[in-house]
Amino acid sequence: TLEEIKDVKDIPDYKYIRGRSRRRQPKIIPPSHVELIKEIKDKLPGFFFNFSRKKCQDNALELAKANIFDINHEINFIIRNKLSDASPEINNLQSTKMLRQTLPYGIGFHHAGLIPIMKELVEELFSKGLIKVLYTTETFAVGINMPAKTVCFESLRKFDGVNFRFLNSKEYFQIAGRAGRRGIDKEGFVYSMVDRRDFDYGLMKRITGSDIEPIKSQFRLSVNTVLNLIKMHEQKEIERILKRNFYTFQKYGRDFDKSKKGEVFHTFNNIKKKLQRMNYIQQNFLTEKGEFASRIYADEILLGEIFATDFYKKLNEYQMLMLIACVCYEPRKRTEFYKEYPSKEIKDLFNKLGSDKYFRKNRKFNHIKELTAMVHPCYHGKDIFDIMDNTNLLEGDLIRFFRQILDRIGQIKAATHDSVLIDMLNNCQKIINDCLRDIDII
Repeated sequence: TLEEIKDVKDIPDYKYIRGRSRRRQPKIIPPSHVELIKEIKDKLPGFFFNFSRKKCQDNALELAKANIFDINHEINFIIRNKLSDASPEINNLQSTKMLRQTLPYGIGFHHAGLIPIMKELVEELFSKGLIKVLYTTETFAVGINMPAKTVCFESLRKFDGVNFRFLNSKEYFQIAGRAGRRGIDKEGFVYSMVDRRDFDYGLMKRITGSDIEPIKSQFRLSVNTVLNLIKMHEQKEIERILKRNFYTFQKYGRDFDKSKKGEVFHTFNNIKKKLQRMNYIQQNFLTEKGEFASRIYADEILLGEIFATDFYKKLNEYQMLMLIACVCYEPRKRTEFYKEYPSKEIKDLFNKLGSDKYFRKNRKFNHIKELTAMVHPCYHGKDIFDIMDNTNLLEGDLIRFFRQILDRIGQIKAATHDSVLIDMLNNCQKIINDCLRDIDII
């Protein structure tokens, strides 16, 4: 229990005090996930939550090499059957090789960086009760209805994209709530590995004691919402609608509907003024550009400035794909691209962007050169496996990137009435679908 850990931690470690005259800081060995699994073999199947995809894979391999479990030949049969029609490239992926090594022991890993067929394989094996330990990221706790008898946390700290921080009680109970299968287990078990250096009794008691974290409204007005409110409602209706949200309820209580115009209405007006300056709205009606942006669900203004003006008419299909790729791309510090593809078309694209006062300030286009590493081979007929060799992005992230491009293309097609643009976008869709052709296997 937490109290027992506190009692142990409060005991001085005398072996580091006697002996040498200089007292050195003792080397603190972090807890072992393998030792934990050995201790709880009678409480499996279990999820082992990591906040690193790489750690999921490394831990699964380490546990398999510990020879705690026997090989299950039924799993080998299911794997061979599932991958019988898969391309050689799928079978040669590092993640596929690692899963083929670990799954026969009833040990798997699951995260967004896997290709779809491998995620499906792991989910099928788990649903059949053939996986004893599944190392996975927190997204598994949200998206898939697969409980287990036990849930383990490798740590109660996570990287949130900016800093390392401890989980809050909502996040903890979202994941811990997977422990205990309805109709099978009388109780579920939750284990958290605690590094002695990170131990904070009060904080951990607050996280794991009860789900006391209040629900906070995440209501945010988007450009799309503002445009569609103006498109479909009169001013008085808009004022009433803007009051009727959970954020206003949290702020003003049961009388929220009688409250004065607050922050939400102020935000609405600021967005509206910007849209009026940029000619998306005129006299409380949407312009042609505004109609286009009202059918786009992210980066509305950026895509509107490209595809609801004459700007796109200066572009060929490759340049068009490059710009949509820039809109979709989410840069990360550790992402690497090994070969870029400079060209006259890319230089020309830079010149076009630089001559436009809106585009030249937009940071989304700072990554054009490195994104040629993915878009250029795709445009010139290479498949997704060729592109995988040109980046350290995990295969699932790479596939997600191209599918986001397909999604944006679909939105633009639905928003425009220009048949020439639609034809160009259809060609772009075909290019990407051809690139991904060997990924989706039923």
